[in-house]
Amino acid sequence: MTGPKVQLRYPTELTFEQYVKAEAWHQARLETCPICPPGQCRPGRHGTYLRKLPTPARVARFYCPDTGTTIGLLPDFYASRMPGTLPALEEAVARAEAAPSVEAAANELRPGDVEEAVTLPTAMRWVRLRLARVRSMLATVRGLMPARFEDCQITVRSFRDALGVPSVLVALRGICARYLHTLPAPLGLRPPVAVGQRGGNRRQQSTGPDPPGREA
Repeated sequence: MTGPKVQLRYPTELTFEQYVKAEAWHQARLETCPICPPGQCRPGRHGTYLRKLPTPARVARFYCPDTGTTIGLLPDFYASRMPGTLPALEEAVARAEAAPSVEAAANELRPGDVEEAVTLPTAMRWVRLRLARVRSMLATVRGLMPARFEDCQITVRSFRDALGVPSVLVALRGICARYLHTLPAPLGLRPPVAVGQRGGNRRQQSTGPDPPGREA
């Protein structure tokens, strides 16, 4: 029987390409269980799981023996609960924001004259989903940190201007580290889950320490 699944942040300055070349999932470490009381257990390695996009790569996984929970250490560049990387997602949204319509953005981002082409309605849904998720996430970040982001519009460009970084979403993964389990995808990690204790009590997973290492 499959137990609960949790995501924690794996802080890294590696790009996706560097991560794959170095097989950096082997270096991931988790010394403290984020679920159990301090000292109660030490999570063991539990293999890896596969991320297919942009090309196949692995994510380190650990296991809490007391609760049966698997814990994935998601590198900063990966989108959570969406395929692909944060930089690629961000660039798609930035280009969609600059396009005159969702249809124009879909034709640019998912052209119909390539081998893996999809229909225009499917491409438009693809664009709308990414716009909606990133906008929702940016709105949540602005609400959590008004002193820093209250002057930002809910756009990638506005947040890029405010932070002065090439990849806003990767930067926000670190800036918002303490809030990651309350933020929506693609930035936030899999939310805390309540795990039954012996005796019927319940506890909720903490975030744990950081592991080492425009519409038509």
